[in-house]
Amino acid sequence: MDRIAEGYIAGVYYAVTVGESQKGEPDSIGVVSGAAAAHRLLEFHNRQPLPHSQHVLDVSNAESVVSALQELTHVIRVR
Repeated sequence: MDRIAEGYIAGVYYAVTVGESQKGEPDSIGVVSGAAAAHRLLEFHNRQPLPHSQHVLDVSNAESVVSALQELTHVIRVR
């Protein structure tokens, strides 16, 4: 089931869809499609430990992506 995460990156609003693989979609990486800023942030941190939790981000795993967004951005809603 796809989820939509909304929040702010450096004060700029973003929304992304997290769910099934989005291959071929513009501004997509792994299971995420949507805002280019979120795409770039996740691409930069992919397979790296996150700064606070030290969990390694896996952009092919929806739970990992949502956790990373919550740690790296100001998430206002996940539905």
